[in-house]
Amino acid sequence: MSVPRFYLPDARKGPGSIALPADEAHHLTHVLRLKPGAQVVVFDGAGGEWRGSVASAGRGGAAIDVGEAIVPIAEPPVRVTLAMAVLKGDQMDAVVRDATALGVAAIVPVVSAHVAVPARAWRSGAARERWRRVAVAAAKQSKRAVLPDIAAVTPFEEVAARPDKSATIICVEPARGRSGRAASGSRPDAAWLLVGPEGGWAEHEVALALSNGAGALVLGPRTIRAELAPVVALSALWTAWGW
Repeated sequence: MSVPRFYLPDARKGPGSIALPADEAHHLTHVLRLKPGAQVVVFDGAGGEWRGSVASAGRGGAAIDVGEAIVPIAEPPVRVTLAMAVLKGDQMDAVVRDATALGVAAIVPVVSAHVAVPARAWRSGAARERWRRVAVAAAKQSKRAVLPDIAAVTPFEEVAARPDKSATIICVEPARGRSGRAASGSRPDAAWLLVGPEGGWAEHEVALALSNGAGALVLGPRTIRAELAPVVALSALWTAWGW
């Protein structure tokens, strides 16, 4: 049986007893029902990971005695930012979950011309907080020690025309490119991966990205669901770039 993992952002303050965040304390005490002395692993979301044991667990919360450091599973060689057009509820949660497990460094939810999600769904900030919780759960399950940064929802035009010179890859329909083309060549230090919504990118959005130096990537000849596209694209990139 695998040792339970918990997100403990203050773990670097150890060794010693450190309180878990409320969500993690609830999971430890009410879901896993761990008792003092139980062996656990904690990670800080910034690449650090440690062995530990439950110091206390009860209605008032839970704390971990942080012990020796562990060498975490290596991160991918390219710092990839996933710019994902906002999808409906569970679909966007799936994107965040899978992208976290597949090693993206950051996720930028994007508003594009064909996004079907109403603005009220993300303006309150509740959606972003939910995505952060999903990322924590995915990191725990996948044994990742790094949490991707999840940005505020951003207009597509700002992403496509951003000033930094990182490599940019935009996933497009088969008529617009050739499979694997954007992943060929030398491996960059950082890259942006742009994935559109259920209705795809608008003509002017693809043109803007390409005019700003993006490479076009086709994910095969078939039509796939929008929430699956980042998984396929990231798998292709790691195959080309190594991990």
